Amino acid sequence: MDRLPWLSPLDLDSRLAQAVRRIRARCGLEPRIGLTLGSGLGALVERLEDSLAWTTTELPDWPASTVAGHAGRLVLGRWAGVPVVALSGRSHRYEGHSLDRVTFGVRVMHALGAQAMIFTNAAGALNPEFVPGDLMLATDHLNWIGRRGLWTHPELIERRAGRRIARTFSLELERALLGAALEAGVPLRRGVLLGSHGPSYETAAEIRMAAALGVDAACMSTVHEATLAAHLGARVASISCITNRATGLAGAPLTHEEVTEVASRASAQLAAVLQRFFAADAA
Repeated sequence: MDRLPWLSPLDLDSRLAQAVRRIRARCGLEPRIGLTLGSGLGALVERLEDSLAWTTTELPDWPASTVAGHAGRLVLGRWAGVPVVALSGRSHRYEGHSLDRVTFGVRVMHALGAQAMIFTNAAGALNPEFVPGDLMLATDHLNWIGRRGLWTHPELIERRAGRRIARTFSLELERALLGAALEAGVPLRRGVLLGSHGPSYETAAEIRMAAALGVDAACMSTVHEATLAAHLGARVASISCITNRATGLAGAPLTHEEVTEVASRASAQLAAVLQRFFAADAA
């Protein structure tokens, strides 16, 4: 079979091995959980103890983060005693990266040992009951970004042979995170997440269509990352920070500054949920 046209000249397995070798040269910690932090939420990596950090530009073939609120740091450390690998600031499809590069961090975290992954993002609310500052746990998602990031020949062959997973999001992680939120006294809503292409916000007509399809919140990431993580065999969860009402539902135009400011304020609630979650995992 000919090489697929969207793969770089250096095959994905080799690119992955190079990045992992660079990390392992400094740190032997094997993380149990991978954490991806979205817009305005990157400061949560400061919760990790005994940590080592890399800027993603130090790591081979890692795409640079160019969006405000996405620092582009990979951090290995412990949260409440649990070994964690955290990505502070992801790359997005709308930045011009191919999806094999956008999802590269997922592969690296899994290769380092993460068997569970929690993705976070800033999202606009379609559900009229959601308000800025709320947190939403995804029960399912719609992918408007495009290809789902399954890029290697064996993965594509396996995908054609049949569906590997019954659902993307882990019921086990969902129960654990809901329990952690209850203990922390933080309301954790549940709903369907839309991943749209960006970088422009959705139009009011697109939001009306998405709402008719059952979407509760919309972001510009996560859906392809979560799909790949589940395909790799990881347990997956996604928590959205509701930062605004979606286009056509708010009284003023949306700005990225508004999104990151609200996400930064809500990060304390997310940190409280994750603290309880990691403490229970370590017990």
